[in-house]
Amino acid sequence: MNESVVKTKNTDTQGTGNRSVIQRCIVLVLGLLCLLVAFWGFGGFGLLLNREIAASLVQHDYERADDLLIVAARLHSETPETLFLKARLRRKQLRTTEVPELLLAADKAGFDRSRIRREYTILEAQTGQIRNVAGELNKLLQQNSEDGAEICAAYVNGSLIAGDTETAMTILPIWKQEYPADPEPHYAHARMLEYQQDVGQAVRELQIANEKDDHFWPARYALGRILYGENRIEESMEQLSLALEMRSNAAPLLLQAKCLRSLSRLPEAHVILLKLSQLDQATIQESFRLVCEPEQGLPIEYELGTLEAAIGMHESAIGWLNKVLQVDPNHLDARYARAISLQQMGRIAEAENELSEVSRIRTILLEIDRLVDGINQSPDELHLDSRCRIGELFIRYENARHGVFWLHEALNRNPDYGPAHAILADYYSSLAEKQSEYAKLAEYHRKAAGNIGTNASEIGVIP
Repeated sequence: MNESVVKTKNTDTQGTGNRSVIQRCIVLVLGLLCLLVAFWGFGGFGLLLNREIAASLVQHDYERADDLLIVAARLHSETPETLFLKARLRRKQLRTTEVPELLLAADKAGFDRSRIRREYTILEAQTGQIRNVAGELNKLLQQNSEDGAEICAAYVNGSLIAGDTETAMTILPIWKQEYPADPEPHYAHARMLEYQQDVGQAVRELQIANEKDDHFWPARYALGRILYGENRIEESMEQLSLALEMRSNAAPLLLQAKCLRSLSRLPEAHVILLKLSQLDQATIQESFRLVCEPEQGLPIEYELGTLEAAIGMHESAIGWLNKVLQVDPNHLDARYARAISLQQMGRIAEAENELSEVSRIRTILLEIDRLVDGINQSPDELHLDSRCRIGELFIRYENARHGVFWLHEALNRNPDYGPAHAILADYYSSLAEKQSEYAKLAEYHRKAAGNIGTNASEIGVIP
């Protein structure tokens, strides 16, 4: 009987203790919830997210920054600074048409106007309008502002777009010295060296960039691409295997397929290309923007067409190559590959006509070599007409990026040279039909040409 009473008392005591623990836990949870609500209510989440987004931008981790922006929107924690950071991210992702609207929204929401003005200046420089903002950029660099790395990047890249390699080479050492942990100046230097055909030093600069940040995708991809071009296939594959960690990895996958093809592993390459061909163009473009090499044509379809031609699938190969030529009728390699497939299918007359046209254009392109030789023989002369002609030939028949570079080389020597502006106006107008962000560039060059409504052929540049 006494034992029973003791047991009952112990049980009651234990129950009371358990209830006390539970009550304390409830109070603790409620307290934490109150703190959480207060933290949220006073903008704590927004501040925390903004800090992480800003850090992601500095670290060039644009995919994480995008994820954090989605979280901020879902939690309704967006602040004026969030809008500003989103604008900066879009600029760095090369989605430049979205930037002005976001900066305007940040301004209306009350964000620091001096930072917004600075971002507009950086945007203008990055898109190649360096001459309009060079003075302002120099002032900003002297002020040692918090956006020093952004200003250096825009200054160098804008100078390169404008063909002003001398200015770019002046800013690069400053950029490297002031931001020793940043891989981007080494990447920018490598791209410049690549244009100058100093491949060995370009590779070294990219290796330095990768040593500083092994997830800086533009440098990793560029190194893989250059090594592929140098026929160092195994080394290229090694770089690309690391770049495949990108979430949007269509660009390195395409290059991996090209490497596999070079190693005669055609079935593996074919599988990769077929999977890539099922992606929508927006996803593919996002990947190429992440490696800072936006594609304007259909590189996956071209690679599929030439690969299927190589393994005897000529009918389907022509289908892929027709798609490429619908987007870019001047794609010489695609035209040649299509002609060979037409031959194999017995469509001899069509093939001969196409091969004759390709041969004619390649003969025209020999003029580039002659013009470059002339420039090199007297490098102190301006050679505006030769540079302009080289640019026009590249744009019209082969590599548009190289063409733009040569036209800007002419404008760097004479900013008022109308023929170069006219060709660029026509080129950007053609791009603006599908990508509206090029419309402003087309308008700028049309006005600069001094021949509003006049195309390049009407002023005697294109024969």
